[in-house]
Amino acid sequence: MTGVDLEFIGTLVHGPLGWTAAALWGAIWGSFFNVLIVRLPAGESLVRPASHCRSCSAPIAWYDNIPLLSYLLLRGRCRHCGARVSPRYVIVELLVTTLTLAMYLSFVHLDPATSRQPGLNLSRFVITSLFCGVLVGISVIDFDTMRILDAITYPGIVVSVALSQFFALPHWWDGLVGAVAGYLVIRLLADGYRLIRGRTGMGYGDAKLLAMIGGLGGWQVLLPVIFLSALQGSVIGITLMAVARGLRRRRGEEEPVHELDEEEPPADPHSLWQARLPYGPFLCLAAVEVILLRAQLPMFFPYLYQS
Repeated sequence: MTGVDLEFIGTLVHGPLGWTAAALWGAIWGSFFNVLIVRLPAGESLVRPASHCRSCSAPIAWYDNIPLLSYLLLRGRCRHCGARVSPRYVIVELLVTTLTLAMYLSFVHLDPATSRQPGLNLSRFVITSLFCGVLVGISVIDFDTMRILDAITYPGIVVSVALSQFFALPHWWDGLVGAVAGYLVIRLLADGYRLIRGRTGMGYGDAKLLAMIGGLGGWQVLLPVIFLSALQGSVIGITLMAVARGLRRRRGEEEPVHELDEEEPPADPHSLWQARLPYGPFLCLAAVEVILLRAQLPMFFPYLYQS
């Protein structure tokens, strides 16, 4: 490419037009992932019927389905029946848009090689932005249902391994090894916990999720992802237990004590003390962090490559 071409591309990429296009890209996909979050666990089609109100089933016109903007203009209510629309819709769209802009900043705007290989960096941006959107969808579904759906992870593993070739891994097979190793690590931990404790800890959905993460980033990212997810999950879990303990003391209630040989009582979904935290969202959070901090991680994990 000529110097003029490179200068023109650099102006587009680093100027307002590039940022605007990235934000629109993220908002549009955020709207799609909202559909995925609602319909996929219910076994509904992602295509039909068209967007409609979940309360009155009235079709949603295109001008009422503009990501982020329509929710604000309609004040979070259906135009036809006035039913309140969950704020989670706009939160998901905003989160996916924010992560998309973060990937644009990381792979395009701050990458000094952008002017030399704009196509590759833009490809990496597209891949990682969509990957983050999928992780947001997985996290929300896991919080809602305590399940990570095979309909997402099975094709996600295959696609991730194929797309890993865009990230300059040390070897072409690192993505494949990362997928296999990611699955086996969680599978062994889950089976070991069940064997020792006699009950389920982590599910195999977490194993497939880590396989998808390792498939894109290679086996090299597995250790930092597991470390960060376990650390953050423990901190949040301990914090919730401390809050629950404080609430119980304030109410004058006794803390539940379970003997090891007694059957565990059914969990009360409204009890903070007995709340169960899915591990999947912490794996997703750690995966995003590893992508964004890939240049700094080799300081702590010397074997880790820099793509």
